[in-house]
Amino acid sequence: MKINLTKKQYKDLIIMSGLANSVLGILGDSLPDTDYKRRSDRMNELEEYFLKYAKDFDCGEFVEEFEGKDVFEEKAYEKHIMSIIFDYDEGQLMSNLANKLAWRDFREEHSDKEIEKMGKENGGYFGVELYDYEKKYWDEFEQHGFNRLMINTDK
Repeated sequence: MKINLTKKQYKDLIIMSGLANSVLGILGDSLPDTDYKRRSDRMNELEEYFLKYAKDFDCGEFVEEFEGKDVFEEKAYEKHIMSIIFDYDEGQLMSNLANKLAWRDFREEHSDKEIEKMGKENGGYFGVELYDYEKKYWDEFEQHGFNRLMINTDK
């Protein structure tokens, strides 16, 4: 089988492989007793295979040789892979934190019975009920980042 790619498609492909390889590598290193390490190794081989053709697609600046293997060039990796991962991490951090804090506030204002009743009425979905709680934190993070996030030791 042969697959024809444009130069832009090839560039997107190696960036996607770099992202996948990075995520699987992080998971493989931090959760070693899972399948992630094996998947990371396979993804690493696939990335190396893709990078072999970088010069053919005018993407030679993406590649450098390290220990006899083609790998992402450090600056290209930082620009095209790590910048996306940092943006994703930042978004996930804010999303998860807004959700956790919203649930905390929601639970402070509603009894367990009320929450159980809402859950039954909405099929377990609390998106509408939590919206204003989460929005408060999203607005805060958008305007001030985490600068005003403090731990209250008075309680």
